[in-house]
Amino acid sequence: MIWSNFLHIYQPPEQNKDIVNRITFESYRPIISTLKNNQKARLTLNINACLTEQLIQHGHGDLVSDMRGLLHSGQLELTESAKYHALLALLPEAEIRRQIQLNRETHQNIFGEIYQPKGFFIPEMAYSRKVADIVADMGYKWIIISEISLGGKQNSNINASQTYHLKGNPDFKVFFRSQRISDLIHRQGIKNAANFFSEAKKKSGGNGYFITAMDGEVYGHHRSGYEKFLRQLYANKSIEFLTISKIAEKYPISAEIEPVSASWSALEEDLSANIPYSLWNHPDNPIHKKQWELTNLAMNVINECKNDLEFKSARAKLDAALFSCQYWWASSIPWWKLEMIEMGASMLKSAINLLEQPPAGSKEKAESLYNEIMAAAFNWENSGKARANAEYYTKKISQELGEYVP
Repeated sequence: MIWSNFLHIYQPPEQNKDIVNRITFESYRPIISTLKNNQKARLTLNINACLTEQLIQHGHGDLVSDMRGLLHSGQLELTESAKYHALLALLPEAEIRRQIQLNRETHQNIFGEIYQPKGFFIPEMAYSRKVADIVADMGYKWIIISEISLGGKQNSNINASQTYHLKGNPDFKVFFRSQRISDLIHRQGIKNAANFFSEAKKKSGGNGYFITAMDGEVYGHHRSGYEKFLRQLYANKSIEFLTISKIAEKYPISAEIEPVSASWSALEEDLSANIPYSLWNHPDNPIHKKQWELTNLAMNVINECKNDLEFKSARAKLDAALFSCQYWWASSIPWWKLEMIEMGASMLKSAINLLEQPPAGSKEKAESLYNEIMAAAFNWENSGKARANAEYYTKKISQELGEYVP
């Protein structure tokens, strides 16, 4: 049985230094230390370049150097992604390509020639054919997405003795996250290595492969003590550990598929209602509606002002302001944070305000939308709407995955 462990680590731009430091010591350092202390361990990792820069900025350059060493040894492979963790499927093509190029250039400068990722992590696994075609066109060879994208159902039946490729593009592989196992780890539904591999055997058929994928912060930060659990998993001598790119080599036979648009947080009822990215753009969420009005305003205004003396500053601010967290926290599914909603709206507004000569009325419009976003957010906070959303989602996702719901 083969296990490929995929972890995604990220912090939003302008994250508090103390938070970055805390998570680094609780999670990022233990993960990398686990690899260094076990030469058989393998990890496919996505680290968005905005976090890599923050690690260096806050005195963790040695950790980045350790990653570079693990890249050289083959224990670690990095994926490409969007530098500021933008929700790519909801952006125009030019913005998608820009976010990817920024990530590539930043990591090439930091890691050097060893940085040559074959795979691509779409932030939030928010798959769309548009994004997949752009990623393939930019030279990447595979993506990893949620099982629900295979056919719109949780726990889709993945053939663990072969791989998959995108319809019309046999050279572009599509890998799937084992939804149930990954989610059980995230929710602490798996308590020990024996339970983990028992679930994995069911998924892989015993002789195939399986892929878990989740936020790396689960190990040690979100789940205190789980960094020890990770070490236990890698200590299993009967399991073969491979990076995802190595699985592509080991299983050359692939089946053609056309995945459906979805994210790794999608519910079946969302897809039935044609709302594939409900946590970032739900038609019934008034906060989302205003957030995207402000986002589109900022993109349109700034890209129309290329001759403005402050265009470069405004453009750089906009790049960072497209981070997906602001919309996710505004969904209240399953978490809610007014500060992150405000930070995103403030950054978008500030990007426009940096221009010396923006279109008439654009600054006033941005200010108005900022105020409307915050008014809608405080309404959800005070009315209890945010809490009700969180409780509904937590029970629904557990039911869809066949987990125990208290």
